[in-house]
Amino acid sequence: MNHVAKETGKYSEEAHATFNELDARVEKVFSQVKEWRGWKFLHDPNTPREDIVRFIREIFRSVVMYQAHTTEAGFHMFGRLPKGDVRLIQALCGHKAEEAEHGIWAAEDHQKLGGQPQVQAKPSPATFAVAAVWWRMAMLEDPLGYLGAEYLFEELTALATAALLPLIKARDLPTDGFRFIIEHATEDAKHAVFIKHLILDVATRYPESPTAMFRCFDYFHQVYPLPVWDEAFERAIVASAR
Repeated sequence: MNHVAKETGKYSEEAHATFNELDARVEKVFSQVKEWRGWKFLHDPNTPREDIVRFIREIFRSVVMYQAHTTEAGFHMFGRLPKGDVRLIQALCGHKAEEAEHGIWAAEDHQKLGGQPQVQAKPSPATFAVAAVWWRMAMLEDPLGYLGAEYLFEELTALATAALLPLIKARDLPTDGFRFIIEHATEDAKHAVFIKHLILDVATRYPESPTAMFRCFDYFHQVYPLPVWDEAFERAIVASAR
């Protein structure tokens, strides 16, 4: 049976290089986010408070549209991991179980911010693409590649939500409707560290896995975050201004 490496000294140089590359890619994505029109809109002091709320509400609606599907695809991917690597399977399933209810958080916050009690479950084009990519990876990709896509999910969410906390305070936004952001600012920072150590461990024990991690990162980045978030911006702000 393989065992998840716990000591930093057991990680190979190639594993550290793999993680550093994935981390740099996430930083680049976050830099792109900060240049995006929606991010600038949120941080513009002239943006009405109610428009910020409407925009974030649509982001939560998007989360509801894809989150259950990406969670189910992740579990399917774990089922294709090497069967002798029990501790890795247990670690990933435990982490994904903690993520499972986050679509419910998004639905609850959507309603608290003025959305309909029953959030639209049918996907928008961008959220359909997210679900499609995850299920394609789950069925056909090397399952160890999961860690590359999941690191984009976890670390980018941690960075973006942490950056939004000062905005929530400065604009006196309703914290009761921003649980998804507030909780993720700390929770996903912890999850990102957890995924980091799994990346280091897996890349050490499976030297061929980094190429799959990079592929899955790129597949996911093709459809997330900006296609999803900009679609939400269009629904909330652009369409309402026409």
